[in-house]
Amino acid sequence: MTPLPQWKSWFQKLGRVEKPRAERRIPSGFSVRRRNSALSKSATIRNISSTGLHIVTDERWPPGELVPLTVVAERFVEDQSGPQVEVHARVVRHAHDGLGLSFVLPDGLNPDLWDVLLRNAVVLQESKDILHTLKVLRTAMFLCRICQADAHDAIELLGGALDPTRTENLMEIAYGAERLLAAGPDAEKMRAHPALVLNILKHGSWADELTRQLWVGLLATSCSVDGKDESNSEFTELLVNVTRSQCRVFLCGCRKVLEARREIGGEGSARVIVTPEQMIRLTAMHDMTRNATDVAHLFITGIVEKNFDFTSYVVTESIDITPSKLGLELYERGKGDCVKPDLTLDVWEGYSGEEVLALAGPTTDTVPELKAQGEASIDSNSSDDAERTLPQASPLAADGGKDGEPKSVKGKRVAKSPGDAQTVKRRSKKAR
Repeated sequence: MTPLPQWKSWFQKLGRVEKPRAERRIPSGFSVRRRNSALSKSATIRNISSTGLHIVTDERWPPGELVPLTVVAERFVEDQSGPQVEVHARVVRHAHDGLGLSFVLPDGLNPDLWDVLLRNAVVLQESKDILHTLKVLRTAMFLCRICQADAHDAIELLGGALDPTRTENLMEIAYGAERLLAAGPDAEKMRAHPALVLNILKHGSWADELTRQLWVGLLATSCSVDGKDESNSEFTELLVNVTRSQCRVFLCGCRKVLEARREIGGEGSARVIVTPEQMIRLTAMHDMTRNATDVAHLFITGIVEKNFDFTSYVVTESIDITPSKLGLELYERGKGDCVKPDLTLDVWEGYSGEEVLALAGPTTDTVPELKAQGEASIDSNSSDDAERTLPQASPLAADGGKDGEPKSVKGKRVAKSPGDAQTVKRRSKKAR
């Protein structure tokens, strides 16, 4: 005769789908801590599976409580760029040596992907493989947090859609944005439009180390509480065409304008003027044709206000790199003040105040005297009638000759454009 308790057990199982118990694994060198409590101590993970974990701790959190946890691989504790993974778990039981918790995965995270990544993080032996797995896991969790159920397209980029270098760059952008958001209010509530996030990650993964920092800021400022703001799409299209040297010119111009505005106590009409020598220091390129073309490109995209003058035979002694209103907004949305350049952006460094004033180029009576080393020059005339067209070549030389004649750079005469030689010949015939 079947005992009554066994009958009850059978009846309770009727209509249920029997699920196999998730495989438990014993991780080596993994710990966990509670994120929202400064008093919480780090606890060792005794075992872990795709559905939950058991931690060894003296703390006793209430059963049913949802706890934000940070999982840490202790072998990478000094590396702040990847080993920490944030996840939520619910307390399900108390044990004599600790707590049992079940994972609460975010919407948009495929449970099979979670299982594979978690298993790899525990069973892999090579440090670089474990570190990469944890970075992928951390990035996937962040994307699920800001994109919710629509994170799958962005997460697919981590699965081989990009080459290894671009994948690493993508994860750096996501991690940088996560850190920026964590420093502000309502970090856990921030959401972003999935299509915008996808574009930022795809385009930003191509970027060099300097420009990539602006992509980090752009991703962070794309997040809002409602997650419906798509206004950064315009700046995504701008930034995707900016090279490293152009980025340095752009950052220098924005920082100098903002510095000058702080000095005069308002927006004003601050202008940033550099000499060819300073431009070489800024871009680390001695090819002034390329430097001038970079300024023209920034003008065409609307990032700076003035184009380089390719129509004159007079050697240019100053270059205007003043950012436009659109450029300053790109700087703000890209968190340009947080960018750490590899080379100094202060091209006035090492000059005295008088030398800085001389290097700033000619000024008008309305331009106040520069008061400090490195201060941007102020010009009341900010109009620009130049046509936004791409130049064919640049006449800019490192120094100038007399009577407006272009002087040679390293013994070579610099032509203005491919048609210069023919133009000179036609003019000679007319003169004769």
